[in-house]
Amino acid sequence: MLARRFEEDGVIAGHLGKFGFMVRLTQGPVSYGLNRSTLYKGQGRIAHLRLWRFDERGKMITLALYDHGWRFGRLAHLSLVRRLVRSLDGR
Repeated sequence: MLARRFEEDGVIAGHLGKFGFMVRLTQGPVSYGLNRSTLYKGQGRIAHLRLWRFDERGKMITLALYDHGWRFGRLAHLSLVRRLVRSLDGR
């Protein structure tokens, strides 16, 4: 995993294989954060997560989006989301 941390605003962005990601971390667990055990809303540090890839024309396609709750993509990319969450929300 290649990641770049932006400490000033709690944002981490990077690449995991052919996928890109951006995560916004809170300082501590919050009620709307992504729970690292269940991967649902509740007592996690990740308030926002976006997972994407680029198509053959270079257009960004968002595959999964969590923003204070799942918008889409959790089940379709569950193993990748789990790996990303557990590595970034390490307590």
